[in-house]
Amino acid sequence: MNKVAIIVVSLILAVVAGLAYASMACSAGVPTPAPEPVSVTDNAVSKEVRLEAYIIPALEFTVDPGSIDFDTGGPRTVNITNTGAWDLSVTGRVTGLYGDGLKLDGEPWSSFNATIKRDGHQEIDVTLPVLESYPGVGESGTIIFWAAEAR
Repeated sequence: MNKVAIIVVSLILAVVAGLAYASMACSAGVPTPAPEPVSVTDNAVSKEVRLEAYIIPALEFTVDPGSIDFDTGGPRTVNITNTGAWDLSVTGRVTGLYGDGLKLDGEPWSSFNATIKRDGHQEIDVTLPVLESYPGVGESGTIIFWAAEAR
């Protein structure tokens, strides 16, 4: 009877240790593999419990498309999808010569801020008014989207 009680207690402690490990990995926001399978052995008695968990990163999102060509003019649409575990607050930063005129959802890029819920997405209209006499012909720029936990 004592051997069975010791094995059950050992197995419970091993499972709790595995859950604590997964909880710590989750709070760090880092995808982490589950611990090795737990095996409790006492002479002729053996029990094994395999633990697995997929930890969703806290902050993760996709942006589609990855490139915009304004050669034909008009607005373009960018879709930002929240693939992480937390709601996101997304802002933008623009580099290059086009930063002065670029607008996100009709506002200057520097004013842009979107909250995207977990498993949600948002379409953003991107416009770049360019005069025919613009001196930076052939130049390019970059929009960098930043995300933080939405509060």
